[in-house]
Parts: sequence; structure tokens; C-alpha cells
Amino acid sequence: MNKLNETIEKAVQEYIEESDVVEIGAHGLEELGLDFRCGRILISVDEGFVAACSPRSIEYYGGWEYIDSEYKLDAGGFRFYDSEADRVNSVIGNYRDLIQDGYRYEDGKGFVNSSGLTIREALAAKSATEQEQ
Repeated sequence: MNKLNETIEKAVQEYIEESDVVEIGAHGLEELGLDFRCGRILISVDEGFVAACSPRSIEYYGGWEYIDSEYKLDAGGFRFYDSEADRVNSVIGNYRDLIQDGYRYEDGKGFVNSSGLTIREALAAKSATEQEQ
């Protein structure tokens, strides 16, 4: 049994590496429409999934317990959620929008623009500039 489990875990790790995933921590979850308590997630826009190593958190704090089981797969220590589910598709769409708007994810900070400002900092700077004018 251990050999089977090791084989599955290795296959999952290879799949994750080949899926061009981005790992998002607590500082980026709110920008994606999730509660920061959902825990770290992996997003693959190309493969159309979100994976969580702590599915209890994302299901409780993110409301993902309502996602139909046909869109969930447990493998290799992760729960994979398919983008066919509306909640998952929404998170992937929010991520895609941020990237298209020039933001990138930086661990420990969240999504930052080319100047290194978080979304909140960029909005505050824009507001301050507008008030000066």
C-alpha cells in the first residue's frame, strides 16, 4: 500500500509541476474573493483547477463545501477543485484579471504592481493623487 501511495504522490507532484501553478497564501486570497483563513492554495489557469492541501479551511471559510463532489478530487495530499464549479471558476477568473491588470503574486505581500505596491497601496496612492488635484 505504501508503494501505491508513494506512486500517487509522485504523480500528483509531477502534475502540479507541469501545470504551471501559482501558490497563493493568506495575503493574496482576499483579492481572489476568498477569506484569508482559507489557507494556501495552488491555482492553475491552464489546467483549470484550484488545489488545497487544507480542504477543511477552504470548504468552511470559502463556502466550497457546497461544490458538488463531481468537481472535487482528492489525490496526493491535495483536494483538487475543477473550474467547472462556479466558485472555482470565479477565483481563477479573479486571478486572471489581476494578472491582466499587471499584478503579480508576491509571497508575504499579496498581489503587487510593477512598482511593488499592493492593490490597497496603489489605490491609496491614486486616491491621494486625485485629492491633490
